Amino acid sequence: MTVITDHTSASPPSTCAHLLLHPTAAVSMRARMLASGSALFCLWAAPALAETAPNAAYLHLPHTQPATQQSVPATSPTTTPVAGTRITITPASATQPPQAGFWDNSRLLPPLTSRPEAYGQPQSLELKPLPTSLLHQGPWGVFNANTGAAAGFGTVGYYAVSRWAEDWSSLRDKRNRLDIMDSLKYIPFNTNGDIYLTLSGNFRQHNFYDQRAGFGATKKDPAYRNNYRWNVGGDLHLGEHVRLYGELMSGQAAGVNYYGYAGGRWRSRLDAQQAFVEVRGRVLNATVGGMAGRMTFLDAPPYFTAGSVYPSIPYSWNGLRGYAFWKNFRIDGFYLTLTNNAPSAMFHDQVGWNSRLFGAYTSYAVPSFKFMGRNSQIFVDTFYLGTILSNSPLPSLGGGSIAGSTHRDTPGTRIWGNAGPLEFSIGAMWQGGEFRAAKSGPTRPVSAYAIDATLSWRFAKWPGHPAIGIQVDDVSGGNMHKGQTSSWGSFLSPFVPSAYYLDMSTYIGQSNIIDVGPIATIAPTPNTTLLLKVPAVWRNSREDAIYASGTAFYAYRPHGAYTATMPQASFTWRATRHITFSLDGEYIFASHSMIEAGASSGAFVQSNLELTF
Repeated sequence: MTVITDHTSASPPSTCAHLLLHPTAAVSMRARMLASGSALFCLWAAPALAETAPNAAYLHLPHTQPATQQSVPATSPTTTPVAGTRITITPASATQPPQAGFWDNSRLLPPLTSRPEAYGQPQSLELKPLPTSLLHQGPWGVFNANTGAAAGFGTVGYYAVSRWAEDWSSLRDKRNRLDIMDSLKYIPFNTNGDIYLTLSGNFRQHNFYDQRAGFGATKKDPAYRNNYRWNVGGDLHLGEHVRLYGELMSGQAAGVNYYGYAGGRWRSRLDAQQAFVEVRGRVLNATVGGMAGRMTFLDAPPYFTAGSVYPSIPYSWNGLRGYAFWKNFRIDGFYLTLTNNAPSAMFHDQVGWNSRLFGAYTSYAVPSFKFMGRNSQIFVDTFYLGTILSNSPLPSLGGGSIAGSTHRDTPGTRIWGNAGPLEFSIGAMWQGGEFRAAKSGPTRPVSAYAIDATLSWRFAKWPGHPAIGIQVDDVSGGNMHKGQTSSWGSFLSPFVPSAYYLDMSTYIGQSNIIDVGPIATIAPTPNTTLLLKVPAVWRNSREDAIYASGTAFYAYRPHGAYTATMPQASFTWRATRHITFSLDGEYIFASHSMIEAGASSGAFVQSNLELTF
């Protein structure tokens, strides 16, 4: 059996004002844009509409509610707010600087590290303090460090991976409004302004070129694929303690000599991607909340899951989630089932019971400190992730598979952050549980592990502020030669790690691998960033298959352990706060033993255009 990879990773940013203000026209215009290339017009025409108060950010007025604020001088950037409080940074001067042109004023663009797809990249924590006119993060105190990923809701910058994680309440003060679209981000319904609606939307278009897709396993040479999706969301706040969030999403896919569009996540009619109620309050000096309904979930290391968004429709979950934030500690508990979006009819997605994710995640923020003259912040995470999959085959000799289901229990820890110029993430997980063969077949115990580490040195005074380092991963594999009642040793990451963590092509998954290679990030200009890496990959166990994802593997059965070397680069241009363009490239140099087993080397190229409000 040949199983091909399911492309997946993470996303938001970008959009033309006319498309946003006229959503019906937007759908047809966007469709024409894909065919005609009018996206270029958007890129150059949008600046005139996107920025209406280019110097307003100099007010440095984040949340300006008079009730629970404390004032902090603008000269105190290292002050860490307590979770649940608001910070007002008093302007040093009421006089605004001279007007600046749009393309010259890069200080008004959100930091590129807030790009949601950067979720799997090394996460620098030392950014200069920014006003909430540029960062719309919630009241999570120290857990908002940099991209806010430490809070457990994915990256949250100007926009977020999960749009409900954004906090636009600062727009209650009109001086914080920078953009023509701000009128849609805060729509009050009472005089106090605590009952309000935030609207959001996104259009994303992906293009893929696979010279030898899946090491040539698809027999589609070359494959040209493209997909697009659009979604709109509404976040209704009913006072301080209750809010309702809903999001509609639709996606389509096409191409030439394409493959892999089965299952409902590449082609999906309009449906409810998210719909939940959240209740929040203060209990035992903590900000405590509960969520019930359909939602996205990203409270896991990016090498375990990152939302799976290469397909048109990313993962969404159904169930319960509760959290609590103290000053330096947070805890998150959850029981979720994966949405079944296979039904093709509109508004027919189902609460699926075949795939489940449950557990708890905790994070401790070590008190911030200075090292080598630089602000430093380290997080110590401990967690338990439980998974149940009704369809999780194991590979067998001869290229076949053994059908069955699995239950995995995964306790783990992750220490990450920065100590001065040193930026790092070191994680370890052990995995137990069992595999049950189909049709009342034998049960096999599971014992597996994963160790994932990145280490970089930030040259803050060099042009482009590069971070140069190394990435190492050691993820255990199984043994197909053992009997069907013996222990199985292959680690399972079933919900697709970030494509930007190891392999942008997603030809190789986080199972049965050892990889090592250099990694570098650099910002050539204030609104561009470049990620470079060259991982070399081996099989951890020669007696196990090569995996495209946790539940998909190839029929190739090479003799050697060395699998491939995969130099890759990702370039991102944030043209405006509504428009982001990225271009990713990779070449997969298959090993000699892989080629002897029938595999091929080949190139992978991806472009991504996002229009967001």
